[in-house]
Amino acid sequence: MSDSKYSQVENDNNQRLDELANKLSTFRNINQDIGNQAANDSSLIDNIQNSFGQLFLNVKNSSTRLQRSMNAGNNIWRMVGVSLLCFFILYTIYKVF
Repeated sequence: MSDSKYSQVENDNNQRLDELANKLSTFRNINQDIGNQAANDSSLIDNIQNSFGQLFLNVKNSSTRLQRSMNAGNNIWRMVGVSLLCFFILYTIYKVF
């Protein structure tokens, strides 16, 4: 083979090597972006989980306090509860028809 043929093959190989290097760089960047997004999503899920845990505790404490006050013999709470229940039943019936 002549020198020009070797030179052409060498240039083709260098060009393909550059293309592969560019693709590899692109894949590395995509992999890093995916890793960053996964870390952000994990952090968001942890925050949501903590928020729901606090919400659950607040609802549980409120329910306990409501039950204690209703068990204390205050009939006003029963009247308020019954009136709210009636209101929601009537409201639901009104919306259905």
